[in-house]
Amino acid sequence: MKIEIILSCVILLGLLSVPAFADIDHPGIKWTWKINAGNYTYIVTTVSNYDMKNVVLNSDNKELIFTGNSTHANNIAEIEIPSNLIGGSLTVTQDGKQISPIIINGTSSSTIMLKFNQTGITTTNVIGTTYLPEFGGISMLVLIASIGMVVFTLKIRKF
Repeated sequence: MKIEIILSCVILLGLLSVPAFADIDHPGIKWTWKINAGNYTYIVTTVSNYDMKNVVLNSDNKELIFTGNSTHANNIAEIEIPSNLIGGSLTVTQDGKQISPIIINGTSSSTIMLKFNQTGITTTNVIGTTYLPEFGGISMLVLIASIGMVVFTLKIRKF
């Protein structure tokens, strides 16, 4: 009886410990990118079976630009972007052509899953409809000033 339970646990643990990508020749590599936007730093995470070289933020266009290099076909990438950095309806292009990846919008981040066969240098652009903080520092200043004005007005009316 004990042997059956132990054997079942070993088999179950073996099934649960499958790598991120099943392609043994090209396993997935996790990259963590610190993206500075104004006074904030956001973490963008990528997992890909090709070399992710760089990630750049273009805040004017509300886009992240991912540059990668692959020496093989059957490329897979998973990109996780905080919703506070770039959000809304996301458009993804690869080397200037719009593509239709799987996009999962969560409460705090969006996950984009790509699959393509191109080798060499690739550029993937993720363009959002919102870029936050659009009003980061000034909104807090306006809030504090508004509260101060209300408190001041209430104190003056009591006299």
